[in-house]
Amino acid sequence: MAHGKVMRIQAASEPGEVATTENAGSHAATCALPYVSFNQLRSFHAVAVGGSVTAAAALLHVSQPTVTIQLRQLESHYGVELVRRTPKGLRLSPLGESLFAITERLFALHAEAIELLNSSATTLRGELRIGGVAPHFVMRLLAAFTSEFPSVSVSLWLDNSTAVIRELVEQRIDVGVVGQAALDSRLLALPYSKQNVVLFCHDGHPWAARDGVRLADLAEEPLVMREHGSMSRAVLEEALREQGIAPQVKLEVGREGVREAVVAGLGVGITTEVEYVPDPRTRMLPIVDADVFTEAFAVCLRSRRTVSTVRAFMRTAEALFERSA
Repeated sequence: MAHGKVMRIQAASEPGEVATTENAGSHAATCALPYVSFNQLRSFHAVAVGGSVTAAAALLHVSQPTVTIQLRQLESHYGVELVRRTPKGLRLSPLGESLFAITERLFALHAEAIELLNSSATTLRGELRIGGVAPHFVMRLLAAFTSEFPSVSVSLWLDNSTAVIRELVEQRIDVGVVGQAALDSRLLALPYSKQNVVLFCHDGHPWAARDGVRLADLAEEPLVMREHGSMSRAVLEEALREQGIAPQVKLEVGREGVREAVVAGLGVGITTEVEYVPDPRTRMLPIVDADVFTEAFAVCLRSRRTVSTVRAFMRTAEALFERSA
């Protein structure tokens, strides 16, 4: 902050009078801002968000010793314990939890201040880190966004919904496209699209000539499932549970391995219509007696929803949903 004379507007004693520190006298001293190291608060906040000094250093793009020193200086200056160092890692003390609630608001306002200072720019610029559950879900939205905002640099990281939400909460990404609306008050979620869950089998399977399957057919059928955290798996398991059917999971494998496992005859696979890739070795099987579907949502942290790039991405998702509704 620049040194020199600080001008503060006060209530005027007479109509038309503007009071400043020039005529406020001793009142200026009582209004002086208390000092606290912003960098120390920032290091504390990053540790609280990331859960470790390593994660905090990565968030701040500084060294781990820098974070450790600033955190210790903050605690030492006020003679308090903000972070407890346990064998299982760092945990916030009760005072640390209270301070974290304040720094969440502080750094949200800090982001708003930066946005205000940048608001005069006519072209949206910057960087946007996107997390998504599958290329099929995110690419249409990504294409629409980059077409409208070509000066924004984007990066895309893919995983399941649970992992994307975790990275979002820890602020390693800015926005996400996920297969669930997380019940987390810290997140803002907007519906983006809806996809039917389908099954598929190899071309030599007895079901290959069918037009579809019923949920009851799955009672004894070996299934190839995605990992836990996959929303297509979660909604199918819920539909089966409602009918008292326990799925027979023969193999649990990541997204890329499901198709090859089905082709190898390990079981019937689960995917969504938009993710199913036509292959002469497999047959897609709709579920004919239940409405089993996943929904895709664009999500961001509520505390960062006013950041210009985040706000633009969420508005793009909302517009796409409205056009497809």
